[in-house]
Amino acid sequence: MDFEAEEFWCELVINGIGGRTIAEAKRRISTKEFAIWRAFREKRGSLFVGRRIEQGFGNLMATYLSSKGAKNVKALSFMPHENQPEEMSLEEYMLKTYGGE
Repeated sequence: MDFEAEEFWCELVINGIGGRTIAEAKRRISTKEFAIWRAFREKRGSLFVGRRIEQGFGNLMATYLSSKGAKNVKALSFMPHENQPEEMSLEEYMLKTYGGE
């Protein structure tokens, strides 16, 4: 099962797109429309309003704290539902990105 695709179907259904269940949405939404929604989400971000509010709040808090003199404040610190970046050294990053011998 492709979890990422299934998660996207969940997001569509939660937002009332296609039907009240994933099975209903899969029957009603064409492959072309699915691709359009996916491209929209890639360009504009999550369709879920709560997540958009969380992202806005994170950006607002980071900006506010930075204006008060805080150093290295990241908006992601205030977004618990976003994927957090992996902590890795430069050497680990280079090996992961460019491969090692």
